[in-house]
Amino acid sequence: MSSSYRSWEEREAGATKTRAEAALLEAQAEAAKQGLGASAAKTATDQLAEQVKQARLRKQLTAVKDDAVDAKIERDEQRREASLNKGTAFKRLVSAIFVLGLLSSLPSLVMYFLGLRAENGPDRPAWYLLSLPFFLELLAFTAVKGTQWAVRKGFARWPFWFLTVTLAGFAGFINGSKGAELFGPIAGLALAATSIIGPVLVEVREIIEARTAGDNRDAAQRAADKAKARAEAAAVKEEQQREQRQDADRKSMFPEQFEAYTKILASVPAGSLARDEAWKEARIAVEHPEVHGRLLTLLSLPGVTSRPAALADAWRDVEGGPLGVTADVLDRRLAAERSLADVMTAAEMTPERVAVDLFLADLFPTRAGGDDGPAGAVTGKGPQGPSKTPGALGGKGKGLVRQQPALEAVKPLEAVHVEQVEKLAEALGGTDRLSVRKIREAVGCRTEYAIRLRNAVQPEQS
Repeated sequence: MSSSYRSWEEREAGATKTRAEAALLEAQAEAAKQGLGASAAKTATDQLAEQVKQARLRKQLTAVKDDAVDAKIERDEQRREASLNKGTAFKRLVSAIFVLGLLSSLPSLVMYFLGLRAENGPDRPAWYLLSLPFFLELLAFTAVKGTQWAVRKGFARWPFWFLTVTLAGFAGFINGSKGAELFGPIAGLALAATSIIGPVLVEVREIIEARTAGDNRDAAQRAADKAKARAEAAAVKEEQQREQRQDADRKSMFPEQFEAYTKILASVPAGSLARDEAWKEARIAVEHPEVHGRLLTLLSLPGVTSRPAALADAWRDVEGGPLGVTADVLDRRLAAERSLADVMTAAEMTPERVAVDLFLADLFPTRAGGDDGPAGAVTGKGPQGPSKTPGALGGKGKGLVRQQPALEAVKPLEAVHVEQVEKLAEALGGTDRLSVRKIREAVGCRTEYAIRLRNAVQPEQS
């Protein structure tokens, strides 16, 4: 048997080993393939994340750039607005116009003065007059600077204005005449303007700066303030028109009161007395002349500081009561009280009884809904407000009482009580001033008895 012979078991084991190695190699190849795929996927994910990050950064950078541009635009707008508020461009242009005006007017002035000739003198330029053009222009410049100095020091500016106008007008006249002689009227007007417009614009600039020196408002605030001022002026005008219409109506309807009204307003300092108060006093002057005369007397005395207080004192001195109250007013009030007391007495509704009934009505308010109402209360049970049945409540008691027998109501009057009522009538000034309430308080009796006492005393005293 050859040495290379292998048994079936050996061959099978070798085949199995070979298959195992092949499977291992295949598994390693698959793992390597999966690793390559995962690595590629991770690389793609990282690339995508990087792209997202870069896009976000580009967006933030764009936003920052936009904000910077907006901020720059806003700053430029603010600077432009501040420049417009300060009039920077106007001031620069005025300075430039002033300088150009000086430079433009000097040649014609120099030609004018050098072209002058002395009478019977040599025909050559008047060099000794060469300094006059510079002198005139320097004077105009000095006048302008003097105005600036006067504005800042708070001095009067009119002397410098007068000097500026005089010098500018003189130089303008010379330039205008010389230019018209050499080049025609249009050139003459233009040369005259070079000497006049520059200084005038500088003076206007100084006036504007002086007017706006303490004004820190912006354009919107100034516009709002102007609108507010216009609205206030319109309101004042409307109020004045309303007062004029009211005065016209008063004059046509109440001529006497209006005449007294105008006299009263004319006799006091302007604005010290309101129109309505003056009209009230005018009515008193016409309807109660004695009271107004007393008022004028009190106002003439030293130490009177309040006109309304003086009017109240004058009314009290003449009428005897507070302002607006006369004897007729008091008499009517007393008569009304007596009439009311009589009505309440006839219905047995004394003030005490009314107070008690109102108190009970407040404690036991009426409930709607009948016997089966929402509150479960029975209608008609318990106190329900002031009773309309005579005799439900009697005297000063707070409880329900039965009606008195008819025999008890005809109790004879006692002489002592009659005498007390007579004395009460004398103290009050007559039986017409007696009231049931006062008799009850003086005698201490019931209402029905007080009525009988009053009726018994009145025929005797009348």
